[in-house]
Amino acid sequence: MSVLEIPVDLINYSHNRERHYKVIADEVFCLINDYTDQKDLSELYRYFDHKYQLPERVVKQKIRQHLARSYLFKTGRFNTKLFRKNIPKSIVQYGALVYALFFTKKKDKVRDFKLIIDNICGPQELERFNNLIELVGKDNVLCITRDVNIQHDFPGLRIYKKKLFKDLKLSDLLRSISNEVLRGVWTVLKISIKTKVNLFPVSLEIIHSYLSSKALFESINARYMIQERHYDTNSVKNYMFKTLGGIATTSIQKNIFQTDPMFFYLDIDILFSLGTDGYNLAFEYGGRIDYVKPVGSLFMEHYWFSGEIQYKEKYDLVILGINTSNAYERLDTYNDFMDDYYSLYRWTAKLSVDYPEYNIVLIHHASAGEDIIEDKILSGSNIKVLNKTINSYETAFASKCTLTYGSTMGYELNGHNQPSYFIDPGFRCSFLPEKGCDYIDKMRINSYEDLRLLMFGVVNNNKVWPMSKESSDKFCLESSVVSKNIYNYFIN
Repeated sequence: MSVLEIPVDLINYSHNRERHYKVIADEVFCLINDYTDQKDLSELYRYFDHKYQLPERVVKQKIRQHLARSYLFKTGRFNTKLFRKNIPKSIVQYGALVYALFFTKKKDKVRDFKLIIDNICGPQELERFNNLIELVGKDNVLCITRDVNIQHDFPGLRIYKKKLFKDLKLSDLLRSISNEVLRGVWTVLKISIKTKVNLFPVSLEIIHSYLSSKALFESINARYMIQERHYDTNSVKNYMFKTLGGIATTSIQKNIFQTDPMFFYLDIDILFSLGTDGYNLAFEYGGRIDYVKPVGSLFMEHYWFSGEIQYKEKYDLVILGINTSNAYERLDTYNDFMDDYYSLYRWTAKLSVDYPEYNIVLIHHASAGEDIIEDKILSGSNIKVLNKTINSYETAFASKCTLTYGSTMGYELNGHNQPSYFIDPGFRCSFLPEKGCDYIDKMRINSYEDLRLLMFGVVNNNKVWPMSKESSDKFCLESSVVSKNIYNYFIN
């Protein structure tokens, strides 16, 4: 691997918000690569290799992912937690290793499973895997939750509640404490001071991932592991799973691959993608993915194909909102972002006033927070805001077409012959590939006039852009049997 002799100034970096978001993302990506390729970090890689048997590529991938997620686009700086002034506080947090001594686990009898469903954060998430669980067999599946207790919601399933710094193996924990006191802390301190970056938080993450994964996978054998959030993969956990007997770690594609550091440096063996295209950014930005298997949308299988749907009302246009108000620090990349994003609401509000006969509704992501700007734009319009608990797929399929800025449903719907268009003024939407991608360019709306003409044709002439099977499959495969597609891939 290449080693840089020249110091890299990570902390003082700040991007120019006048520049294109893709240029900024490329610059941040290269900066993180250069920082982690420095000769100064070689000693840290050797330490984790020698004391924890974690290869350099695994540790480097984890550090890179941590740094990428620490970059805040809105402020144009890395999170202050990386500043050297926070080193004393971060060293104190190593006390979690001592705290863990009070909650170590006894050696368990090894249990065998075919599949682990990992990183479950709530009951709805586990429900989406019901079909896959039935195919594999309930007794062959172990579900691992993160600090949430959902056993009472699924009495027939085997659920393991994983807690932070608990249920670690005593011998491994004692060895780790000794390693850190004698050498580890001093190694991280020296490198943090020299490179001007506080590496203690990510070093502790690596240690915890190692200890928790080792304790878990030494007592549980499984062939495969799957999780819902492809952007939340962990190179250390994945390495330990396979080192201790697992065949492959996998993930479904939950979201559009966005040009955003949150999606940098993924680490997974198999990605079950929505469609035959749309995942190349993962490779471009440092992702380690061995195989991509297009299977469709697990969300769509669960919420659309698994139940009886009855249309209650027909719409001319459904606006699909995204969870922006809770993520400005991540999404607000460039100076025109707010203007670009809120064009979705300005243009549709104007459309509803210019054509009051159009039945236009808006439905938001279930986790979306309050948005004062959006509320102000929509006041006085003829757009009806639906309850977030209503089935979004039912609403979308009850419309003549849908419109969004970056909802994953835009991909899913286009894959199922339900036209969904993307607001993209200036061709700067980071949820879409750069202009020049033919099957997506046809679905971009670049101005209010484009939107007006589109809706006039849709409403009055039932005219939508025809899409070939090849193009629709690039967005998303037909999704009625996603779980079966995944299961077949496992058994074959």
